Amino acid sequence: MPLAAKVMDTVFWDAEGLILAEFLEPGQTITAARYVQTLHKLRRAIHDKRPGRNIILHNARPHDARLISEAIAKMGWEVLPHHSYSPDLAPSDCHIFGFLKDQLHGQRYETMEVIQKAVRQCLRMAVTEFYRRGIFKFPERWKKCVQRSGDYVEK
Repeated sequence: MPLAAKVMDTVFWDAEGLILAEFLEPGQTITAARYVQTLHKLRRAIHDKRPGRNIILHNARPHDARLISEAIAKMGWEVLPHHSYSPDLAPSDCHIFGFLKDQLHGQRYETMEVIQKAVRQCLRMAVTEFYRRGIFKFPERWKKCVQRSGDYVEK
């Protein structure tokens, strides 16, 4: 019987490609403590894949929790501000997740592990140009959002 469940995936990427894909177990939610654990995994992945880089995080608001803000500050990372009602600005939402849905549409997966493997494989196989497009279209979306005082930005 095919698995019928949502998969929660936190994806970190840059103009060169995938850095980290982290999955939650079914029924779990992202807490501040859990997100800090993910940030530590991200720091290790960046150290291995992109050593010596300055880090600027952009995500749709999880950095408001004090525990998360403190962890990010200790790591010396910068966080771009994000308007609370502009989820369309999150690059993963606008670029990565639509791509994943298109690539994996119609497939049947028997276990969460198989789904996770398929997602990771799909993200690793995407060419660098795909990731660059996602990063380089971000400034224009940001500008439109600011011009519209945080209102929704169409593609």
